[in-house]
Amino acid sequence: MTMMARLAKGLTILSVMAMLLVPFSPALADDFPTKPIKFLIPFNPGGQSDVAALLLRPGLEEFLKVDIVPQYRPGGGGAVGWTMLTQQKPDGYMMAVTNLPHIVVQPLMTKGVKYKTDQLAPVYLYATTPGGIAVRKDSPFKTLKDLVAYAKKNPKKLSIGGTGKFTGNHLGYLQFTQMADLNTTYISFNGAAPQTAALLGGHVKAIYGGTFIFANNRDKLRVLAVATEKRLADFPDVPTFKELGFDLVTGIDRGVTVPAGTPKDRIEKLAKALRFATSKPKFKEGMAKLGFELKDLGPEQYAKFISAKKQQYVQVLKKAGFLK
Repeated sequence: MTMMARLAKGLTILSVMAMLLVPFSPALADDFPTKPIKFLIPFNPGGQSDVAALLLRPGLEEFLKVDIVPQYRPGGGGAVGWTMLTQQKPDGYMMAVTNLPHIVVQPLMTKGVKYKTDQLAPVYLYATTPGGIAVRKDSPFKTLKDLVAYAKKNPKKLSIGGTGKFTGNHLGYLQFTQMADLNTTYISFNGAAPQTAALLGGHVKAIYGGTFIFANNRDKLRVLAVATEKRLADFPDVPTFKELGFDLVTGIDRGVTVPAGTPKDRIEKLAKALRFATSKPKFKEGMAKLGFELKDLGPEQYAKFISAKKQQYVQVLKKAGFLK
């Protein structure tokens, strides 16, 4: 065999070996994403979840180098959209805005819900809308102590409005009234706007709501307490429930999930993209103005967070008599 022939044979063997090694190189095997990613928002346009998702979009597109396409599937308090997500191919090309306690409590408490919590794979938890109690500016309740004292002296007469049943507002209300040992009346409203209107119109004496409502009505409301670890920068004069003797830290936790079974490396890349997007100054500024508290939990931490929250929700619902 001539020198040229031996050289050609050697190059051929090297080429074959290189081809065999390609599938084992993560960078070459999966250059995800290569096409637009659908961002499912299971609520109506203009709501808190939508606003937060739109603030995430520029950073996601910058990191992933593909278009992020919003898709709206409202209905059932998010259940329609999350059911749709579980029916998608688990390839990372559809992710969804996901709220707690919704994805835990809906399958437990709502008949007809067609998804299960574990069908949604956690990607990243980016924010919380902390809960709190507020009254009208002209309310006789100047402090939470005043409200509690009235409720104890007048069982069932203190009406507290919230959005929906078995929602973040409702569960926060249940936790607070259980801790304070109060017998009050919960009035459910279909959204933050009617909830706020009812308070301002004098139809309820207080509301248990999110800081999103408080931030947008600060000239009309008096916030008595917020369910956070520390006082919020946007409400520096408002005490936390903890300061007032109630170990209550709760709210609506907002993150992103994908269908269960999505490859781990794709979940990790989406998580990195979301962390990058939340680091952008415009995102932080926009979220702060809306009363959001930022979080930073990757896939594993987010999964543990959901598990811990589920235990908490179940305990509250059992104590309230909704679960056996």
